Amino acid sequence: MVHAALAPAHAIRAECRALYRMALDLLDPGHDVIAVGQFDNPLFRFRIGEALAGRLPYRAGDDDLRAVTTEVRDGPAAVRVASGPGAQDRLAEALRMIHAQSLSAGRPPRVLTGDDEALATVTAGLRLVRAVSPALADDLLAHVDLLVVLDPATSGGLISASSRLFPGLVLIDRPDSPYDVAEAIVHEGAHQKLFDLSITRPFLGADTAEGREFRPSWSSAVWPVEQALAAFHAYSCLAQFAGDVARDAVAFEPGRDSLLSHARARAAEIGTWLAGEEDALETDARWLLHTLLCDGRQPAEPRQVIRPVLRGRYVLDPSLRLTRVAATGRVLAGRPGDPPELLWLDGPAAELAVEIDRAPAGKTPTELGAERAAELAGLAEATLVRVAPSDGVLSSSDGTVTSEGI
Repeated sequence: MVHAALAPAHAIRAECRALYRMALDLLDPGHDVIAVGQFDNPLFRFRIGEALAGRLPYRAGDDDLRAVTTEVRDGPAAVRVASGPGAQDRLAEALRMIHAQSLSAGRPPRVLTGDDEALATVTAGLRLVRAVSPALADDLLAHVDLLVVLDPATSGGLISASSRLFPGLVLIDRPDSPYDVAEAIVHEGAHQKLFDLSITRPFLGADTAEGREFRPSWSSAVWPVEQALAAFHAYSCLAQFAGDVARDAVAFEPGRDSLLSHARARAAEIGTWLAGEEDALETDARWLLHTLLCDGRQPAEPRQVIRPVLRGRYVLDPSLRLTRVAATGRVLAGRPGDPPELLWLDGPAAELAVEIDRAPAGKTPTELGAERAAELAGLAEATLVRVAPSDGVLSSSDGTVTSEGI
């Protein structure tokens, strides 16, 4: 899988959990113990995400979905499906917000519960997508935490949907066949994958992307760069799935609303436009774009800016917290605020921050080595480290770094 060259699915999820855990610690110091599974809960992730964006204050709430969901499984792959009688009440606000975001008319859709036939169709669809395209399916399913089947009397014709506000949550209309479910898993799973990548990797330059719009030839829609990138990624995954169907001559019967026959051409159209606007994308998004386009191009390495390094002993900002993710070795830096600040550190910068954190008395540029001057200047520019005053050390660090192995 192309995605694994950026990071395997389990590593991306570990980084997401580390981010939400640190965000919770910063937003609600002294909070009650949270089960690890809660960091994958789309409702919990929504509350954290809104607080980090500064749109809503964080408030603890009852997001537990275990009592209203059923796990369906095929081999190592599993997904929870909203099925219990309390699912509608628990998910009503999420459905209302996604409905409003879609600008659809009428009332929000309702959860379909107590339908054993629909649940069996979902299970069969899970088996089907893994039979046709096991590597792709497992890579995308790792990012799908909750599948909600909608009551067709209230869905308004919606086929499937995701919202970045609720990472991990996928909505589908009551499926007519396992083929509908299989395609929806690829389509919406691709969106969920991209959501998690954008949380943990350099993906979209929001300022440079502003005002740029893509107009697809097959509809009257107008998409900003972020939406165009999401559509390109989804169509690219659907094209791979369609290729797997054709290659293995699988008896696959696409539904009446299937996008498989259009996927490759649409991915190419969107990708060509994005390639002309790639300055709005950050490094990893550019790499993913050109790799999926198979155009042989690779993003240029960003030009290194040499910044001056002041003399003195460098210490970590005393308010800063560091967490190293065992699965990737990357370091997440967090600082209290309203909202809190979170920043990912990679490679030499991550190692340097950890080394300085483990030296409460600080370290001089000479002790760190001239070859690390660029990384040190970058950490100082981001105000993660600073020169200690001559009359004492600023840092309150005890030299410990949290390790996230989840």
